[in-house]
This record gives sequence, structure tokens and C-alpha cells, in this order.
Amino acid sequence: MATGARPRSVRRTGVEALSPSERRVARLAAEGQTNRDIAQALFVTTKTVEVHLSACYRKLGISRGSASPSSSAESAAGTVEPVRMSRVTPRTPS
Repeated sequence: MATGARPRSVRRTGVEALSPSERRVARLAAEGQTNRDIAQALFVTTKTVEVHLSACYRKLGISRGSASPSSSAESAAGTVEPVRMSRVTPRTPS
């Protein structure tokens, strides 16, 4: 190993791959909160919420065309009840 190099981390999959921030955002989204509500609750920008949700979708294998992301959202949120995860809304140029 080269000087100053870090050892590679073990690649995790599924819910274990989510960072603590991504889990917080996923949990609130799974509860049905909007991106704006999540941003206000966590004291971050709406863009930060969108970035975290995009990472959650990627890590959990949820595609934009997925009919029901709720099962992955349930896993991320640690719930078993039916939930709906809000979608990332892309920004349109003004």
C-alpha cells in the first residue's frame, strides 16, 4: 500500500449502503413528507434532500420508472407499513 493511502472499504448493498444522512431523508420521505418539509426538518436545502434521495434510489436499485418504491423505502425507513417515497423533482432552467 502506498504511503497515505487508505484501505478500501467493504462494498455494502441495500439499506446498509445508505449513509446516516441518507437514512434520515429516506425515513422522512417514506413517511410521506415532501422534499421541502424534509429540508426544513433537517435544516438543509431542498437540493441536498434531492441529492440524498437520488443516492438512496441508486443504492436501493429504485429506477425512476419503478412502479412501487415503497418496499425499498420501507426497508430504508425500518417500517413495515405501506408508505410512499416522494420522487426527486428535477429542476427546470428558468
